[in-house]
Amino acid sequence: MPDTPESPVPVQDEEKTQPDIDIQALGISPADLPPIDTEDETLQRIPWSYKWIALLCIVSLPIGHTWTGSALGPLKNTLRNELGVNNAQFGVISSADAFVNTVFPIVGGLVLDWWGPNLVTLCCTAVILVGSVVAAAGVQVGLWRVLVSGHVLMGFGIAVLDSATQKFFYHWFGASGLAFAFGLESAIANTVSLVSGMVAIPIRDGTGWYGWTFWIPVFFCGFSLIVNVAYVTFERLAVPPRFRLTSGRARAIAEQQNLSDRRRFSWNVLFALPWAYLMLPATQLLQSGAAGGFSTSSADIIFMQGYTEAVAGYLSTAQKILPIVLSPFVGLAIDKYGHRFHYVATAPVLWIIACAMLGFTDVHPLAALVFSSLAGVINSMPLQICIPLLVADQAKIGTAFGVWRAFNNSGSTIMDVVFGALQDDTEGNGYSKVLTVAIAIKAWAFVLGLSYIIVDYRFLVGGVKSQSTADSRTQFGNVGCNKIGRNQHPVGRRGRGLAIDLAFAFTTTELPPSVASPANCSQ
Repeated sequence: MPDTPESPVPVQDEEKTQPDIDIQALGISPADLPPIDTEDETLQRIPWSYKWIALLCIVSLPIGHTWTGSALGPLKNTLRNELGVNNAQFGVISSADAFVNTVFPIVGGLVLDWWGPNLVTLCCTAVILVGSVVAAAGVQVGLWRVLVSGHVLMGFGIAVLDSATQKFFYHWFGASGLAFAFGLESAIANTVSLVSGMVAIPIRDGTGWYGWTFWIPVFFCGFSLIVNVAYVTFERLAVPPRFRLTSGRARAIAEQQNLSDRRRFSWNVLFALPWAYLMLPATQLLQSGAAGGFSTSSADIIFMQGYTEAVAGYLSTAQKILPIVLSPFVGLAIDKYGHRFHYVATAPVLWIIACAMLGFTDVHPLAALVFSSLAGVINSMPLQICIPLLVADQAKIGTAFGVWRAFNNSGSTIMDVVFGALQDDTEGNGYSKVLTVAIAIKAWAFVLGLSYIIVDYRFLVGGVKSQSTADSRTQFGNVGCNKIGRNQHPVGRRGRGLAIDLAFAFTTTELPPSVASPANCSQ
């Protein structure tokens, strides 16, 4: 007589629900354990006073390095003259923080999931502070290689800090408020970027030395470190244990597992990520570099059209205004209505219009920057929101965002150097070749966006498109929280490798078989 299959038993998110075994080892009482319930309902019980304080601290963590990166664009011409660098060398400077993070974010993501974000973010903000001091010292002595060294050092902290930020958001806001949190963080980052870009030239002219533009971020990096310490103190002393984000190491202790027999990091986690997630970072490899190259070069393009350096700096940073205003509202709209991949397909069209207008027409640069602003609002946020929905496991969120950051940084490094070489090869150091390549890359991005929509409807049963973020999480999570559901649902299947997953994603072949045990996810 065949065995009767057991009815599926929903499993709670491992990092939000503590096991019942020896929980005193972590200083947690049984009363502190969250009730067995759905993840979003558990999150809704977290008082909003905790959520708002956490959100305020989290969005303040990247202020220092955001200020530093945004000041480079307006000072491109100044750095070329003062440090004696060519365009390719400036590309190395602007991409130095991303260069070291082509592989490191993956390792950092594994560390993030194991040790938890509190300890890791403290290390990251401290490293960023030291790197900002080295970069400013490089400007002080007039050595561009020292400036690059400082940005490289900052890069070790930046990418892991970004992944930690996303992990924090997912913990505090879950699926239902994820897009709003992303949108608010994007608005704050764009505000800092706007102010940094607009005051870079006035600081240089007002003080008589451009180096102050690099010393000011040192104070902001110190402020971010202080905020980080305040957040960790708040979370450890004020937040009840049942609402805290538990690290993989603490969970292993609570489960009475022998840590010496447990591997701290396993590369097999990378192969346990869903194919639906893996298709995003690989296919988007060059896209962030193309968008970032436009943003970095726009001030110099405007300057070469006959505007003063100060006006060019103001206009190029003005493209941050619309993202500041619209990002939170776009996040709310995505939370409510969905259609994430439709935003992904729309953004490249806006980028193409912006590049064509700025480089190949005589219209006022502000018109082109309006389109680039709209593209900036919907450029990366919908894709980043998809990552927690497709992974659907808090224990792998850090690793997933680490892979995403590694691919993005690789693309940024490649495109910054390529754009610099193309500009050096153009008569008069013009941007015609640079903008032509950017348009071609964004045209391919439009094709990718349409492909994502097809994949979503055909293989993900419209889960990414679905009406709300919570609905998408339910669609992905509920059907995949047991062996039967996960083996039958395309999102639950774990890919054999990136190449196989991508080949599947854009062809009509059958789904690859599941090769990894299902990860726990919330109902």
